[in-house]
Amino acid sequence: MDNIAPPPLMHSLSEIWRAGAEATQLAFSAASLLNTPKGDGHAVMTLPGYAGADGCMAPLRYFLKSRNYQAHGWSLGRNIPPTRITSLEEMNDFQAGILLRLSQNISEICDKTAQKVSLVGWSLGGNYANLLAQSHPDLIRQVITLGTPYGDPRGTAAWNVLKRLNRGTQADESQSTDTWSMTNNGKRTVPTTVIYSPVDGIVSPQIAKLTAENTYNIAINSSHIGFAVNRDAYRIIAEILARPQGGNASVTSKN
Repeated sequence: MDNIAPPPLMHSLSEIWRAGAEATQLAFSAASLLNTPKGDGHAVMTLPGYAGADGCMAPLRYFLKSRNYQAHGWSLGRNIPPTRITSLEEMNDFQAGILLRLSQNISEICDKTAQKVSLVGWSLGGNYANLLAQSHPDLIRQVITLGTPYGDPRGTAAWNVLKRLNRGTQADESQSTDTWSMTNNGKRTVPTTVIYSPVDGIVSPQIAKLTAENTYNIAINSSHIGFAVNRDAYRIIAEILARPQGGNASVTSKN
């Protein structure tokens, strides 16, 4: 995508204070969130974003438990490569290793519960969830992603920052970004709900949506950091997870 651009600078610079406001709104909305639908008790796993760990999504798992789900973290530590990543190909290799370990963890949960697992992935964690839905539909009931970069990674505010931190020298033009986009938009039978924000300060809405079959895009007003504590995201997640298996994942605010 030649005209791909990261989010406006004003959205990026306001990320921290907006996320703080969303956390405060969530706290004041605790009572009203108890009116969201309860589920059937199946297992739901949360997958953190880049550099995040299970603690980042602990509030969401607490909420999921209150809605009658078996809430699991991903149990893989911090979502960050152990060595420098200087190209998208190296990032793909890191991702492949994560997917292998995740599929093993999910398979164990399926064996214990005799049910498929739903996945809620935030940012890069959503990429993992989406790819697992394509490769292991026998394990995954449904996928919900929050602010996930599905398209050209140059559409994120973090692209150039990560390049500098990792001292990458490979030119953007030589990176295989088409493969990343095509893989994320692969065929799947698992219902996949994409929650994105037009005012996300890290991931541009240009690359935050999916066009494949069995995918549903829903826009909310959220910062990128605030997705995991956004009250609107919690309401949508509760509504979607409570739908009967195989039901339509769309909601009224679908975009």
